[in-house]
Amino acid sequence: MRASTERNRGRRQSGFSLVEVVLALGLLAMVLISIAGLFFVGGRSVRGGRDSSEALSVARGILEEMEGQGLRQTYERFQLDGAATAYQVDSRVSAGALVWQQRLQSMIPDAWASIELTALGPGNPVLNQAHAIRVVVEVHWNDSGRVRRVRLGTVRL
Repeated sequence: MRASTERNRGRRQSGFSLVEVVLALGLLAMVLISIAGLFFVGGRSVRGGRDSSEALSVARGILEEMEGQGLRQTYERFQLDGAATAYQVDSRVSAGALVWQQRLQSMIPDAWASIELTALGPGNPVLNQAHAIRVVVEVHWNDSGRVRRVRLGTVRL
């Protein structure tokens, strides 16, 4: 009898019980779900960073392209008369910004830019009387229901 109880005891200790297996699988499932959540958050962060970089790239491109033009040409591009001291140009409706809008749409869906032109000092830039203008480019886009934007500016002399 003693030999049979020792054999039974040896058999019980040689494997895992059903409860232990279920607990181990439950713990493994919790860890895997946590890791999957991290991949989701990480992917969203990478996509947001990429969109920010592309928006900044387009904003820089707009400023660089405008830097190659004179003050008068800049205002004429957007069909502005220069009578006001400040103008707001929307890339979705301005013919002068259509190229930039198309570039934005190819990189970030539903993105658009606003270009703010402000004459600094007295005079009309269209009549070559102003000495400087401030140009601010702001790119807007929608990121998972959240409105994001990048703002970049310079002063042109």
